[in-house]
Amino acid sequence: MSSHPSPLRITRIVLALAVLIGIGFSIRYNLELSRLRETHAELREQIGLLDVADPKKVAIAHVPLPDDAIPPGVEHAHVWRYRIHIPANYGPSYKIQRGLIKADSPQGRGGSGSSWSSPQKNSEEALASMALIKSDGRWIFCRSTGGGSSTSSMPNDFDFDSLDDLVIETAISPDDKTRMFETDEAICLIRLREKTLAKKRNGKNEEGLYRGFSVYLYSAKHRDAFEAWSEGETTSMQGTPMNGTPLQGATP
Repeated sequence: MSSHPSPLRITRIVLALAVLIGIGFSIRYNLELSRLRETHAELREQIGLLDVADPKKVAIAHVPLPDDAIPPGVEHAHVWRYRIHIPANYGPSYKIQRGLIKADSPQGRGGSGSSWSSPQKNSEEALASMALIKSDGRWIFCRSTGGGSSTSSMPNDFDFDSLDDLVIETAISPDDKTRMFETDEAICLIRLREKTLAKKRNGKNEEGLYRGFSVYLYSAKHRDAFEAWSEGETTSMQGTPMNGTPLQGATP
């Protein structure tokens, strides 16, 4: 009787080894895939996932703030950051209003500022940051949008213990996914105000004005319409000529 294994047995051994090797590679692949998924989830939490479902619209995603991002010496800091998809030919424009603001429009009284960029042939991505920082006992509003930045002090008696003491409106909440906006919308990136109306020097309430600040984003094509609205000449952007061209549905 021969002691050599038969060809059939050799084939079975080879096949068994191949199966074992395949299982080993499969386990290794799955472990690597799991690790990559964990890394992807961590990166998504750190930088925010900007899911642009329609590149012709404005897309905004919330960006979490790392724990070590607040510099030493800052007593308190509240920061809002967004990744923004800017469609082609949009021309991002920003309007900042601080001091006294309206609860439902970019109108207000006090300090204000604007910045804008020329429309680009290709879509682009921007990072917008707004922060309310307390240092040396005073609150300071800082913003960085579209390559421009500014810093301004809030009134001396502007103070609060918790954000719950204020009314805050943001373009997107930390728990939301990417939010899409039409290009003819005026997007309120943030509006932060006190809950009660501001007081005049005589102690009476200001008419529809609150202490706080707001930041709006809009297209350069609608600059005339937006400015007319922010100056109180109209009650909205709709129906107002934009750079000499009537908005859709408006009567010239």
